[in-house]
Amino acid sequence: MKISDFAFQFETLRGNRPYGLCRVRIFHSDGTIAAVLTDLTSVGQGAQGPSVTNAVELIHAALIRRGFIRYGATIVEHYEATKFRAATFDLVSFSAGGSPKWDTISLEVACKLLNCNSDEFDTPTEKNAALLTEIERLRSTFDPFFSSPHLEDPVVVNRRLNIEEKMTRKYDLVAAIEANSGERQLQQILKEDLSLIAEVYADPDDEYICFSEFPIGDGFVDFAIFTGRSRMDVILVEIKGADFNLITSGSYANFSSKVNEAVQQIRARIGVAYRDLDRFRKEVHRIRVEAESGKPIYGAFLGPHCSLEVDPNKDINIRSVVIAGRTLNDLEESRLRHEYEWSMKPSVKIETWDSWVRKLRRL
Repeated sequence: MKISDFAFQFETLRGNRPYGLCRVRIFHSDGTIAAVLTDLTSVGQGAQGPSVTNAVELIHAALIRRGFIRYGATIVEHYEATKFRAATFDLVSFSAGGSPKWDTISLEVACKLLNCNSDEFDTPTEKNAALLTEIERLRSTFDPFFSSPHLEDPVVVNRRLNIEEKMTRKYDLVAAIEANSGERQLQQILKEDLSLIAEVYADPDDEYICFSEFPIGDGFVDFAIFTGRSRMDVILVEIKGADFNLITSGSYANFSSKVNEAVQQIRARIGVAYRDLDRFRKEVHRIRVEAESGKPIYGAFLGPHCSLEVDPNKDINIRSVVIAGRTLNDLEESRLRHEYEWSMKPSVKIETWDSWVRKLRRL
């Protein structure tokens, strides 16, 4: 049973960001107390202070100190769903010295621990008017200019301007697609400006690292992007040319042989990753650290925020995309792609160049 639900302000012990915020829900179940700590860095006007992951021990200690919970209470870390990933739940335990340890749990397990229904987490904080008002009020108490445009680090501003100056125009990519360009030509366009990949898949928008010819096992994928918060998203991308149609001529039941070839290529790389997932997780984080340090590993292209706020000890999310061919009948092909993506495990998202280029926001 839920006994309280509130926005919680805590000290961060950091000079430039002395306070942080999270949402706290406290539950009573069979004589025990549990607290759900929901991250708010993407709620309302955006981030203020550290993420729940980066401050969980401080939040835990503050809740005990202010009498909301006692030591030994069950702590669940919660990130709400975004457009690219489902909500996540982690059971957090603490060593005698206060160091946190995370264990991923499902929504069902979380609800069982909390003795609540799953609909408790159906409505995002952004849609809770009373909580959102309180969050913005608290934010303004420790930063009266919070709702004003954020003064970014000059390094971030400079990197963003540098990326924008060298951006490939959407018009040029569209022209190459309309000319039915082959795989090598389109691959070269993307290699010359990896922000094209990031613009579609990075979440948050400015926090990403892109790679080309990214190795996995004894092979590689054409492109990869690391992004996300807390848990890192690893998105693998395989492309083919725009010189053929997605669907075989005269049929809306079969993909082109080149599409099937690309799917099999990327599934082979996914299989390598999943067969030793812990090793793959450690390897991608090793590559991330090298890229963040400035090493040009696998053509690393860093977004404006050159370091990702991800935890190397947490599970990663692996997603895969094939971009291939041209669209003839968008409605029929969309249905076929949808059925194919849902029937295949692990799923591979299928895009034509026509459907993919529409997702670009640049001119």
